[in-house]
Amino acid sequence: MTGLSGCSRGPEDANAKALRTIVTSDTILSGMVAALLPPHRYSVEAILPPGQCPGHYDVKLSDIEKMRKADLIVSFMGMPYMDKAGQGGGTQLLVDTHGRNWMVPDSYLHGLDFLADRLSERYPDDKDGIARRRDEAARRVRADANALKEKIKKAGMAGKAVIVSSMQKETLRWMGFSVVGEYGRPEAMSAREVVHLSRIGRDRHAVLVVDNLQSGPDAGKGIAASLGVPHVVLTNFPSEKGYLATLAENVNSVLAAVRK
Repeated sequence: MTGLSGCSRGPEDANAKALRTIVTSDTILSGMVAALLPPHRYSVEAILPPGQCPGHYDVKLSDIEKMRKADLIVSFMGMPYMDKAGQGGGTQLLVDTHGRNWMVPDSYLHGLDFLADRLSERYPDDKDGIARRRDEAARRVRADANALKEKIKKAGMAGKAVIVSSMQKETLRWMGFSVVGEYGRPEAMSAREVVHLSRIGRDRHAVLVVDNLQSGPDAGKGIAASLGVPHVVLTNFPSEKGYLATLAENVNSVLAAVRK
């Protein structure tokens, strides 16, 4: 990679000053990539808005144009809108989560390591900087995650029973709750399943029903109403505030709901 310092003397120097654009499928990956790469060399953009469902997002012409101009496209596997948009003009890095929810801190840290290795291979001139930034990001994630878990523990919520959207199961387990029932997307839920989960919730003394914003914020409302317990909606993608702020908001939403 050409250096960015020095005066512009011609087309070659002008190109050297240009930021490399990285386009990602979503805000989990964009936040990670932005944390790992030096901002004076790279620009990072996400395609999927954080509040939208990956399965229902309609690709825009501007998305296709972003991907066409990208130096690198980083995407989770199984994102249908990315397939519709095409590979674009750059190299594509596909990420397999192996079924893990990368909003959970342990999985997020795993993702940081994975992306740091891949980005170092792609941009060897920045290898040392990537490693340093990875270590700094990992320290922040561990510190904030430990503080949030301690907050949950002090609130006396550890081990409490909850019923959750399957998309939030790992997050609630990380928080220390006991997931006694789970459900999928609202369009796949039957009246029989609602009755069954309500029965489990009563038998196990569930204190909360947790929905996933992107897959259906009202899916568990009927179960919560049947049980007479709070209903809360969490997000599976970081907001514009970033990963750690969103993780804290998820935890605080749960604690506020169960304290009502």
